[in-house]
Amino acid sequence: MNEKNNKKTIFGWSMYDWANSAYSTTTVGALMPAYFGTVVVAEGGFDIFGVNLQADEIWGYATGFVIFIFFLIFPILGAVADMSGKKREYLRIFAYGGSLFATAMYFLTSGDVILTLIFYFLAQFGFVGSLVFYDGLLRDITTEDTIDQVSTKGYALGYIGGGLQLVLALVIVVYGTGGILPFDPPSWLNEVLAQRIGIATAGIWWAGFSYFSIKRINVTEATQEIPEEKSYLSIGYSNVKQTLRKVRKHPTLLTFLVAYIFYWDGSQTVINMASVYVTTVLGLGVLDVTIVYVIVQAVAFLGAVIAGSLAKRIGPKNTILICIVIFFLAGNGGAFLPEGQLLPVIGLGCVIGLGMGGIQALSRSMYAMMIPENAQSEFMGFFSVISKFAAMWGPIIYAAVSQSTGSGRNSLQVISIAFIIGFVLLWRIDPENVRITEEEWAAS
Repeated sequence: MNEKNNKKTIFGWSMYDWANSAYSTTTVGALMPAYFGTVVVAEGGFDIFGVNLQADEIWGYATGFVIFIFFLIFPILGAVADMSGKKREYLRIFAYGGSLFATAMYFLTSGDVILTLIFYFLAQFGFVGSLVFYDGLLRDITTEDTIDQVSTKGYALGYIGGGLQLVLALVIVVYGTGGILPFDPPSWLNEVLAQRIGIATAGIWWAGFSYFSIKRINVTEATQEIPEEKSYLSIGYSNVKQTLRKVRKHPTLLTFLVAYIFYWDGSQTVINMASVYVTTVLGLGVLDVTIVYVIVQAVAFLGAVIAGSLAKRIGPKNTILICIVIFFLAGNGGAFLPEGQLLPVIGLGCVIGLGMGGIQALSRSMYAMMIPENAQSEFMGFFSVISKFAAMWGPIIYAAVSQSTGSGRNSLQVISIAFIIGFVLLWRIDPENVRITEEEWAAS
């Protein structure tokens, strides 16, 4: 018999957010894109299929491609999570597999462009896949009256764990840089090696705390039989198509999702491309980027608190609109930052942090407000698919505009159009009449 609300299991489940956030914050957010732009790709760029691309352009195309692949496989993984009865086991496999390649990034050096992209894809595959099964376990270990509290606890531990590991990586990078601390590093430790160690520690942190987390998750999962004529592939895509057909019959919900696609794509592009933009276009180093991300991580936590408080006063819709404006200003402001100056980047990073802290949580909560209670499971899975679909376009557009115009600065201004469209569409929604009743849903 599965014991729900078990304190040991809930703590173990929550600690996986602590574990994986080290990778998402340190590797994907701060160090790896910056290292890719300053060390892996030479100053003259890299030729792919006879076309010379700069580091930020390669990273943009790669990020968009990776998210596109995840968009295609996400419904399949969702079906496996719902029906296999092996979410805990698959969580273990994806977590360890992803952390292995995240740690192996230590061995990437100058010129290893293709190998870096392969390792990045495999680590991301483990990361995204593990989150499907991690999220799926939430309903197995909680009840309706505790699920929100437990989910929030996971997010909070993720912020803390990711922030602490990023500080650890910063200390390593600072120590290897030399001349900053009162004591010099040993002769074998140079700046590039320190960056590689900092990247690898995120993978080790992810693996170590994953073991700590998963060992404490005690859950009995139910298995659903798959009809002979069906497969996880057909079931996964059938569920998405069925939900999409229902969504089309509810104009307010459809408008929100289209608005979300635009502003989410814009915000994720700013976040995903920030590190490699700062190194490739603005000419700052990995240490500078790491310092900025440590500050942004703290500001994002503060931004989430402010956004939550503001949403109680003016509602989630108006708060999201404010966050969209913040991202619009930050994206356009980034296009005019001077080269080689750290303080303006820190200032703009703080602005992004304020918007970043609220836009994700409030978008999910506003979406949850709109859907009927008896369709929560179906709709949250669909929302995850939409999130992947939304996030894949911006990085590709960034890379294409930069490649055609010769500067990533122009890319940021083009991306800002997504915020305008998302703002206008969201503005049209009436927040007083957004909930779809069970009767309306049954009729669709």
